[in-house]
Amino acid sequence: MKNICLCLLIVLVLLFSTSCGLLQTASVNPPSADDSSENTQVVKETISNEEDAKAKKIINEYFTALYTKASVDYYNDYSGAGIIPGQIRGFIAEKTIKEGDGNPEIGIHLPRFISINGLTIVEYNLETISENNGGENPNIVADFISKNGDIFLYYTKIYCKAKVIPDEVFSELYTRNSDNTYSKTKEIKEEDIDYMRVELRYDVELVKSDIGLSILRAVESNIKSNMKNRLFVFNNDNITRLPYLNLSKNENGSYKNPSDGEIYETEKAVIKEFFSKFTELDRERMNLLKYRWKQGLKSVTEFLDSIGITTGEGGVKLIELDNDYDSKYPINSFPLRNNMERIKEIKNFEVTPHPAYSEKIKLYYVKFDATVQRTNGITDEFFTYRYDYIVSLSKTEDSVFIEKIKLNEYFTFTK
Repeated sequence: MKNICLCLLIVLVLLFSTSCGLLQTASVNPPSADDSSENTQVVKETISNEEDAKAKKIINEYFTALYTKASVDYYNDYSGAGIIPGQIRGFIAEKTIKEGDGNPEIGIHLPRFISINGLTIVEYNLETISENNGGENPNIVADFISKNGDIFLYYTKIYCKAKVIPDEVFSELYTRNSDNTYSKTKEIKEEDIDYMRVELRYDVELVKSDIGLSILRAVESNIKSNMKNRLFVFNNDNITRLPYLNLSKNENGSYKNPSDGEIYETEKAVIKEFFSKFTELDRERMNLLKYRWKQGLKSVTEFLDSIGITTGEGGVKLIELDNDYDSKYPINSFPLRNNMERIKEIKNFEVTPHPAYSEKIKLYYVKFDATVQRTNGITDEFFTYRYDYIVSLSKTEDSVFIEKIKLNEYFTFTK
C-alpha cells in the first residue's frame, strides 16, 4: 500500500512540474495563429505629425515636377534607359541614383503611354484644387502606410487631366520598339485629341538621412514584374478613369476645382432652361408642330422660334436646328405625350455628367419631374411624371447649346 501511495505522489509531482513548464513557455513565445485576436498585440511603428508633413511635402513637390504638362514623348527615352530626368533628380535618394541610374529596372517610374477605354494617353497635366482659404494645391493624396527604421512608405494618388487620342490613331502614329517604348513617326492632328480625367496610384518609399527626407522608390501600384511588361500600353492596372468634371466641394460649399464647377453650372443652366420651356408646348401646339415637322427645317424653325423654345434669356441659343433636326431632337422625345393636355411645371432637375463625358463629348444624364394635366381629365387635377433623358451639348467659342436629346423613359408616380 505504501508503494502504491509513493508512486501516486511521484506522478502528481511530475504532472505539476510539467504544467508549470508549459505556462512559462506560453508566456514567452508569440501567440500562435490559433490564438484569439484579443490576445494578439501588433506593434506598428508610427511617425510624428512633423515627419508626416515633411514627407507629404516632398511627395507633392516630386509629383508636381513630374506630372505638370508631362509629355510622354519627353519621358519615353528616359524610361527605356532607366535615366532619372533632371527636374526630379533633386528629390531622389543618393542610394537610388548611385545604384539605379541608367538601369531600366530602377524603382523610379515615369509617365508612360497607357490605353484606357479605347483611348491612349499621350500627356498628363496635374490637377489643382481650391481650398477653403482660397489657396490652390496640387490634387495629390498621400497616405502613410508604414515605417521600417528610416524608411517611410506612402500610398499616393495623383489626379490629372490627360490628353488622349484613339487607340487606332496611336497605332498609326507610333511604332512599338522591342522594349515596349514607342517612337513617334507622325504628328498628332488636333481633331484627334480629346481629354479625360484620371487617378494614378503609386507606392512611394522615402528614406531619412542627415540631409532630410528623399525618395528611395516611387513605383506604380500593382506593377508588372519587369520594365518591358510595365511599359506595355495596355497595362493600366495603376490608373482609373474618373468623371471628367471634378465636382467635389469644400466645406463652405465652393467647388474644389472652380473652373470645372463653372463649366458644370453653365451647362446645367442651359439644360434646365431648355426643358423648362416645354411648358409652352401644350396639346394644341404639339398638333401644329407635328404637321410642321413634316414640312421641313424652315417650317419647324419658324414655329419653335415663335414660341420661344430655341433661345433663352437674353437671346442665348439653346438649340441649333439643321437638316438633321429629326434625329437630333426627335419629336417623340418631347415630354408632352398623347394623353397629356399640358405641362404646368417642370422641377426637381438632376443633371449628372455621363461617364463618357470629356473635353469634346459633353454628355449628361438629365432627370426632372413634370406636373401634367391629362387629356379629358379634370381641369384642376394634375399628375406628376418623371422623365429620364440623355443630353449632348456642343460648344462654340463663346457659348454652349444642346446638340441632341434622347428620351430614355418616363413614368408617373403612384399616389
